[in-house]
Amino acid sequence: MNLEMKNIFVTGGSGFLGSHILYKLAIEGYEPIAIKRKKSNLENVQKLFSKNNQEDLFNNIKWMNCDLEDFLSLEKCLQTIDVVFHCAGFVSFNKKDKNTIYETNYIGTKNLINLCLKKSVSKFCHVSSISTLSNNGSKLIDENDWFTFSGKKSHYAISKYLGEMEVWRGFSEGLKGFIINPSLIIGPGDQNSLFGKMIPKIKNNTFFYPQGGTGFVDVRDVAGIIITLAKNNINHQRYIINSENLSFKKLLFLFAKITNGRKPTVKINNNIIGLFIIINKLINPYNNLNLSMIDFFNSNSKYCNQKIQAELNYKFIPIKKSISDIIYL
Repeated sequence: MNLEMKNIFVTGGSGFLGSHILYKLAIEGYEPIAIKRKKSNLENVQKLFSKNNQEDLFNNIKWMNCDLEDFLSLEKCLQTIDVVFHCAGFVSFNKKDKNTIYETNYIGTKNLINLCLKKSVSKFCHVSSISTLSNNGSKLIDENDWFTFSGKKSHYAISKYLGEMEVWRGFSEGLKGFIINPSLIIGPGDQNSLFGKMIPKIKNNTFFYPQGGTGFVDVRDVAGIIITLAKNNINHQRYIINSENLSFKKLLFLFAKITNGRKPTVKINNNIIGLFIIINKLINPYNNLNLSMIDFFNSNSKYCNQKIQAELNYKFIPIKKSISDIIYL
């Protein structure tokens, strides 16, 4: 156990990435404090511990009910904290969620930075997103491709950028820490994200594929890397965390190969995707699909992981194994 990380505070602990960070911390002997919203369900966190026969370690986590937007409540939770892992975030591309997106990803981060400065927290480990990077051409996107407001930007991307700017402000005012920009996080146990909800529908039942692609990374890699970086004397840096760049066609081919399912053969254009989304919204107005997702499926961004590779000499879990674990674990 690293004594400089004795008192650990984790936001977003009930989420997909947060639960894996808590699991790895608990395995290493830490007893972190984790905050959650009052109505948050901890069932998936408990499942992660139980399926690895570590139910007792789950009890070493101290859970506290707190909203990041509630400054006074948050201040009460941040007593005698050494290290903060900030992985709470609200992911949505639905316009009706605009206020919640900014309150969580921007205001919540701003509150946390101000309190960490006030409380002299030793290290702030921030989970940002590849959405804060700009695609400036055909080359691999790296840490120097800073966010711009040119082109279409979702409220989610803007909110994550504003949140990241608050972190950089904290660093300029003396706070130590670093930022990670993970690509699309996948892995076993993901049931609540858009990608997680799509898996049961696509893994055996589609001839179609969208034309774009993006970077993918296993949740276990992201959790392991952020903890390793926290133990090291790394400050005021950011790292893209990306295992592989894959087209959506290649991703669906991997699903088909692992499950002996149908391989996608028909590329669909934006109009068909839009029609599919509209029909699904008519059938179920409460699903997570919306027209702003067309840009995501149409994009073909590729991300460079050379900086984190040089820093840690890290060997990523192959995405083929991630997909297999999603299906069978």
